[in-house]
Amino acid sequence: MTEYLSSQSAVAASAAIFAYSVAKRKISYYQTDLPKLPKPSGGHWFYGHEQDAVNTDCGEWFRCNADELGLTYAMNAGFFNPDILVTLDPAALTHILSKNVYDYVKSPVIRPLIERLLGRGIVWAEGEEHRRQRSVLASVFTAEAVRSSDEEIRSATDKLTASLQSHVHHSLTSVNSTVRVNILEWTSKATLDIIGSIGFGYDFQCGETPEAQAIFSSWKKTVELGLGTPGLIAQMTLKTFPFITSLPVGAIQAQGEIKTLVKNLAMMIVNERKKSGIDFKNGKDLLSRLMILCGEEDMDQLLDHIATFVMVGHETTSETVNFALLELARNPDIQTQLRQELQSFQGTGPGGEPSFEEYQSKMPMLDAVIKETLRLYAPASHTERTALKDDVIPLRFPVTGPSGEKITSVKIKAGQSIAIPSIAVNRVHCIWGPDGNKFKPQRWLNAELPPAASLTQGWGGVFSFLEGPRMCIGFRLALYEIKVILSALIKRFEFRDTGVEIISQFSSTLQPRVVGQEHLGIQIPLDIKLLD
Repeated sequence: MTEYLSSQSAVAASAAIFAYSVAKRKISYYQTDLPKLPKPSGGHWFYGHEQDAVNTDCGEWFRCNADELGLTYAMNAGFFNPDILVTLDPAALTHILSKNVYDYVKSPVIRPLIERLLGRGIVWAEGEEHRRQRSVLASVFTAEAVRSSDEEIRSATDKLTASLQSHVHHSLTSVNSTVRVNILEWTSKATLDIIGSIGFGYDFQCGETPEAQAIFSSWKKTVELGLGTPGLIAQMTLKTFPFITSLPVGAIQAQGEIKTLVKNLAMMIVNERKKSGIDFKNGKDLLSRLMILCGEEDMDQLLDHIATFVMVGHETTSETVNFALLELARNPDIQTQLRQELQSFQGTGPGGEPSFEEYQSKMPMLDAVIKETLRLYAPASHTERTALKDDVIPLRFPVTGPSGEKITSVKIKAGQSIAIPSIAVNRVHCIWGPDGNKFKPQRWLNAELPPAASLTQGWGGVFSFLEGPRMCIGFRLALYEIKVILSALIKRFEFRDTGVEIISQFSSTLQPRVVGQEHLGIQIPLDIKLLD
């Protein structure tokens, strides 16, 4: 009887604490400007609008509401959490990510998941720790540093094209002149090779080593567990009960598995470097800079950094190549134009290929295709921030609230959750026009761009690498890899659309799936033909 009463008391106490927490957040909510903001209709009583956002093509729910309501609005959060502030406004984004970047930290949902997936590296770090890490590592990602990696990037690309040529050649039949492949399984081999070679002096052998295969398999398992409603439930539960990161929940524990896998590899890489007798204090490569950053003692953080760059350094880059090939397959005329530019150009690089400098300034169609791909398919397609203190966020584009009031800034309280749908920022029709969702590289060639004042301060006016101190530190390396890999593939293969419908959803990064074939996991199937 005593145990029964004790259990009842525990349940009652938990319910009281939860009710108090909800009431406190409601009171705080009405001390902000969020109740004045426009809000989409509908929303599930339990999941709020978050389920609507997750179950549509990535970013489309956010874009549609921005075009209807304005670039800043409120949305219902799930699990009875307070409303989320959504903004695509360029002034608000600069305020949050550039001018006051360390007053807005990654949300309680995203930061614990980053720690489980990658550890406490530069993606996880905040405040002074992030500033210190970025300062030490910046020299590894300058234009000059990328130029010095040219040989490794071309070598990895040659291995990829040779392997894919062999596969297509041996898979051809007398009936079909094309071979269908899931292109995701190929491009990541080259990008993993590149970061392994230039970053850590490790050869993944075009994705064929046991370590590479384990990384691919574990990453696929991790992102697929985070897709759809199950992934949403895991995120909302984390937001409400952050301590569950230590519980045996599949979508959460899978992230810990991949970090453990990569950290074991990182330990082997570090031990090999130490055995070599090379003085890392004079080294300029990524591993040397990381060893300087962490010192002799902090081995755990060093391994976290290596895990971060191995995963982030290959996955997001290969994604951009994949989506570029998808759009070129869907738009064969544009693919032909790009191929003509590449084949007709006589470069001063190895074998008549473009040199590093020529890739930067002499390939306008290639530049346009890559910019347009990054605009439409930002790999980090969604991020969230939490305000550390009360603030007033300015808006460049005022919005009209339900009462008819014109709102030019948004007053918030500490703890406010802010959703930043990067992929929608780059597509919203009120900025990019009615063809904002269309793949149109010509907009970059014909200066059909929105006014600069309406764009963010990100690279090239797009938000794919974010902006400010949290802008992707390796964006120069990523862009050069994409140019070299995409050029080689387009010159050697013709890519054809398979006619399937592909939607993209966010799970760690942007993930493509075929409608009706969700059970097959992430994929972009393309038909490939060898060119003479």
